[in-house]
Amino acid sequence: MKPHWFFILLSVSAAPRYGTAIQDDVRELSDGSVRLWPATLYGSLEELVEQKWLEEVPEDKRPEGISGRERFYRITAYLSSRAAHPPDWAASQAWRRDGGPLRTRAPTSA
Repeated sequence: MKPHWFFILLSVSAAPRYGTAIQDDVRELSDGSVRLWPATLYGSLEELVEQKWLEEVPEDKRPEGISGRERFYRITAYLSSRAAHPPDWAASQAWRRDGGPLRTRAPTSA
């Protein structure tokens, strides 16, 4: 699994999020070691939707008070059903560029 995918999935695991919020959350969750530029972020979101790991939240299901053009994403039921018993190696797949493991922690609610 690509390290930035891991952090994107970790970010939206707590609650649906939109692009910029995911970008900020990933930077915080990785202690700044993963920085998502717009092309990487939105390309990754498209790939994760194609993989059926993420889905776009329909407009009528978005959090209250959101009136902008933000596209919210959430974990799919498909991925949720498989995440209950992840393979042992899943958490070990994200590594920094220098070869060390990325530090992870639970996402904060936004």
